[in-house]
Amino acid sequence: MENKLVVNGLKFVPYLKEDEIMKQVRRVASELRRDLEGKQPLFLCVLNGAFIFAADLFREIGINDAQIAFVRYASYEGTSSTGKVRQMMGLPENIEGRDIVIIEDIVDTGLTADRMIADLKAKNPASVRFATLLHKPASTKTGFVPDYVAFSIPPKFIIGYGLDLDGKVRNLRDIYVNSED
Repeated sequence: MENKLVVNGLKFVPYLKEDEIMKQVRRVASELRRDLEGKQPLFLCVLNGAFIFAADLFREIGINDAQIAFVRYASYEGTSSTGKVRQMMGLPENIEGRDIVIIEDIVDTGLTADRMIADLKAKNPASVRFATLLHKPASTKTGFVPDYVAFSIPPKFIIGYGLDLDGKVRNLRDIYVNSED
C-alpha cells in the first residue's frame, strides 16, 4: 500500500487495506447467504461506485440461482453530496415477487438509499435488503440504516475500491482517506 496519494490536488492516505476489505466482503456474503437460503435473489448493483464490491460480493455469496442487474443513481459532485438524487439508469426487468438485494458502495446521507427502496417497493418485490461496503452513520439525514454493512466509518471523504474522485482512482485495491478531512 502506498503511503500517500494526490488526486486533483487533494492528499489521501491509506485507510483500509485490500485484505481487510475482502475479510468483510466474505462476512457480508456469509450473512446474505444465510438470509437468502432457498431463494433466487436479484442483486442490484448501484453504478458506478459499487461495481467492484458487487463483483466480489456476488462471487463470494455462491448462490447459483442468484441474478445480478445494474441501476444508476447519482447524488455526488466532487467530494460532497448535492442532496438531490437522480435516477440515471433504471431497473431492467420486472421484480414483482422477487427478493431484491441492493448493493451500494457507500451510504452517506441516506437520501439515495431511501429513494431506491421507495422506487423498488413500488414494483412489489417479495423483499428488499440493502448491503453497503461503507456506512457513515454520523452523516445520515434520513435515519436510514443498511441491513448489511462491511464497514462503519466517520464522515470523511474516501477513494479506491470502486469509489472515485471525479471518475478517477476507482481501480485502487485499497481504500484511502482524505488526509485533510
